[in-house]
Amino acid sequence: MALSLKQSALCFLFSVPLWLSACSTAPQTSTPNNSPASPVASADNKPAKFALILSAPPTDKSWNQKAFEAAQALKAKGVEVAVSESVSPADIERVLRQYAEAGFGTIVAHSFNYGDAVFKVAKEFPNTNFAWAGGINKTATNVADYDQPFYEGAYLVGLVAARLSKTGKLGALSGFDIPVCHAMGEAMLAGAKTIRPDVTLTNAAVGDWYDVAKAKEAALSQAERGVDYWIGCGQGPTIGQIEAAKEKGGYATSYVGDMSSMGEKVVATNLIWNLEPLFTRMIEDTKTKKFANQNYKMGIADGVIQVEVNPAVKDKLPSDKIQALETTRAKIASSELKVPFVPK
Repeated sequence: MALSLKQSALCFLFSVPLWLSACSTAPQTSTPNNSPASPVASADNKPAKFALILSAPPTDKSWNQKAFEAAQALKAKGVEVAVSESVSPADIERVLRQYAEAGFGTIVAHSFNYGDAVFKVAKEFPNTNFAWAGGINKTATNVADYDQPFYEGAYLVGLVAARLSKTGKLGALSGFDIPVCHAMGEAMLAGAKTIRPDVTLTNAAVGDWYDVAKAKEAALSQAERGVDYWIGCGQGPTIGQIEAAKEKGGYATSYVGDMSSMGEKVVATNLIWNLEPLFTRMIEDTKTKKFANQNYKMGIADGVIQVEVNPAVKDKLPSDKIQALETTRAKIASSELKVPFVPK
C-alpha cells in the first residue's frame, strides 16, 4: 500500500511528453501517433483517456512500478495515457482537478492516502470517473474502489513457507495494520497450516510504508524470536525483511512485483500484481457507463494476482511441491478453494 514520498522533479516519459505533476502546472497529453483503433475507445471512437497518479517514482520494483507498467500496456493498445509520479497528499487535489479539466475520463489515484481528496474532487466533476486504492469498499457514484486481494497469493506463499521455514515461525510485517495487509499474514498462515499444522505467525506494523531501516529493525526483532520466513505489505517493510533475511538467514516474499534482484538467495517467492486487466475493466466500464459505485475485486481467477517461485530457490522445493502449488492456484481460480480473508 503506497504512501507519498517527497515531491520529485524527475519526469518519466512514455514515447511522447506526458504531464507530470512535479514538472508542470497543467496537463499536457498527446494522442498516440498512428495507433491502431483502441479496443477501449470512447463512444465517439476517440482513444480513451486514462490518467494514473503515483505516490513515488515508478522504479520501486513494486507498487508504483507495476501500475506504471500496466499504464504502458494500455498505451500500447491505443489508450491515451498520462502519468504523474511522486505526488504528495498535499498536492493531490490540484493534480486530480487538472486531469479532470483536461478531459480524462478515468483517473486512478493509486494510493490509500489519496482517498479523501478523491471523494472531494469527484463531487466537483460528476462526469469524470475516479478510482482510488482503498481496498475497503468505499465508493461513490463516480468513485470506484479497487481491492488488493494479495491474501489470495499469500495463501500460496504459505505452501512454500511451510517447506522452507526451519523453525515453523512465520513473520508478517506491514506499513500499517489495515485490512488488506492484515489479511496477507493470516492467509499465509492458513496456507502453511495445510502442510505444517504447528506453524505460528508473528504480525506487526511499523507505521511507515517506506522506512526500510525501521522495517529491518522490526524484522530483526522477529528473527530473534525465531521467525525465518516473512511476507511484507508495503515496499519498506518488504525490503526491510529481505535485508533481515540476508543478515540472519531465512526467506522473504516480494510485494506486488519481482524483487528477487534485491536478494536472489532469500526472496523465495514473488507475489505479482498485474494491474492491466483491472485498469482495462475501469476504462471499459467508463465507456459503457457501468462505473458507478464499483468495488473492483480481481484476483487469481482474473490473472491479476500471481505467485512465482524464484528459480534461484526452486532446488530447495521438490518438483511435486511445485506442482502442488499450481494445483492449489487452480482450485482458487475455480472457486473450489475459498481463501479466508481475515481483516483484523
